[in-house]
Amino acid sequence: MESNCTVGILLQGKISSWTNDIIKEYQYIFPNAEILISTWDDQNTENLNCNIVKSPAPSLPKPHKSTVNFQIVGCKAGLKKLKTDLIMKCRTDQFIHNRKIFEIFHNSCSENQIMVPDLGTPKNIDYRISDFCQIGFRQTLLDFWENIPLYDGINYEEAATYLTKNYVLKVKNDLQPWTSALKKYFLIKSFHDDFQIEWEKLNDFDEYRNIYELGFKQRRTINS
Repeated sequence: MESNCTVGILLQGKISSWTNDIIKEYQYIFPNAEILISTWDDQNTENLNCNIVKSPAPSLPKPHKSTVNFQIVGCKAGLKKLKTDLIMKCRTDQFIHNRKIFEIFHNSCSENQIMVPDLGTPKNIDYRISDFCQIGFRQTLLDFWENIPLYDGINYEEAATYLTKNYVLKVKNDLQPWTSALKKYFLIKSFHDDFQIEWEKLNDFDEYRNIYELGFKQRRTINS
């Protein structure tokens, strides 16, 4: 990674039982990174040893409820405070265990691409990009988040698709086929092998944990 590139980690969301341990791990494996939590006014953050920004939680839209506005408000508030060159936007209940994740970004991504995990990015759904984690240069992430209107709930739109459509079709005004736009604006990397994500939600259920472990085994067999 370039020695003069400053790195930030934006954890966005409600405070989880995992959040404190996630912060401690990031402080250990990314000692030069600035770490910021963006959460809500009602969350208890007194034991978290990092920078914190709190915002009033938005109301759920109606009739179609969605948590996408929580992401929008939280990410905007966090990006406003976090001024580093390169940013990993992630969740408060997911570890990104790979200490080389920023090197993977620098070795794989162009300046205007956002690196995201493959889990949650199905090949058969247009404009559906995983919102678990994003890694990109600050200006690119600002372009993605700053210009998106809050979801009004009138017409149903899945959260990750709503975000991606706004970025590609409205911010970038790019009407080329999705397969071309996908390669231009995003880089897809493995949830298991590259990001090495561990998610609290999956660890709560044996069936999800089995799927998670199977994913590691399958990918390691393929890459061996």
